[in-house]
Amino acid sequence: MDSGKIGVVTVLYNGERVLDDFFRSLGEQTYENFTLYVIDNHSQDRSLAKARALASAVRFETVIIAEPENWGVAKGNNIGIVRALADGCEYVLLSNNDIVLAPDTSDNLLRGMLYYEAAVAVPKIYFFDGDSIIWAAGGTYRFWRGGTRHFGFGQKDTGQFDEAKRIVYAPTCFALIHRDVFQTIGMMDEWYFVYYDDTDFMYRTYKARIPIFYIPQSELKHKESSSTGVGSPFTLYYLNRNLLYFTYRHHSFVKLLYTVVTHWGVHLLVHPFLYGRDQYRAERKGLYDGLKKIFGYAR
Repeated sequence: MDSGKIGVVTVLYNGERVLDDFFRSLGEQTYENFTLYVIDNHSQDRSLAKARALASAVRFETVIIAEPENWGVAKGNNIGIVRALADGCEYVLLSNNDIVLAPDTSDNLLRGMLYYEAAVAVPKIYFFDGDSIIWAAGGTYRFWRGGTRHFGFGQKDTGQFDEAKRIVYAPTCFALIHRDVFQTIGMMDEWYFVYYDDTDFMYRTYKARIPIFYIPQSELKHKESSSTGVGSPFTLYYLNRNLLYFTYRHHSFVKLLYTVVTHWGVHLLVHPFLYGRDQYRAERKGLYDGLKKIFGYAR
């Protein structure tokens, strides 16, 4: 099947150790009409050199864009999206590089998109090291708690998520998007830098009534947080900062007030006993900078 060229966009930052599996599994794809766009956000390890070496050894076309500084995931994705669309790609496939694909992952995802007349399609995603343990089978939004929820997270796959369906949210670590979507809702919001950039993009897609479909016949494995670290000060800062900004952009004042009060309350009353000093300070700065953005004191 060949139903149009796919531009695979991946943002690279200090991901040298995951690139071998990423390039290898891309090279094994049964759907071959794609170009890989690697946007290196000024990696401090040998990621850029590794990507160039791997690109020279594969059969698929690779475009490597080396940026002079770390712009963040959102802007890195935008750079790749603009290039892919300019090159005439019918679809953009936003992809992490800490993933491993099955040979028919892309093919099945595109088939599902066309069959269900979707504009965005996402696969079933497993934890890399788990025995068929699901990381995401689509997802939804958690209105009062804030953020999102992955369907099936941490569950053993026994076929309970084997039905394709329309959804309202999924992470963009591997999301196939028709080019018309960007004309309708615009690009990714670059202020997020990292985290919630995909939540914001998917929420705008959902609010525009653009069909998003979960396609379980398409599968991959995800090496979660291989570049930022789970619970690191970096992660805690951006998760808390961006949650406030996302809530401000898309929800009511009542919801924003609830989010501010509850998250500051947990920060002050609970997290001093759970986090180390660096984690606690990062979370506080994230909450503070989120409020600065809301009240117009941040760029």
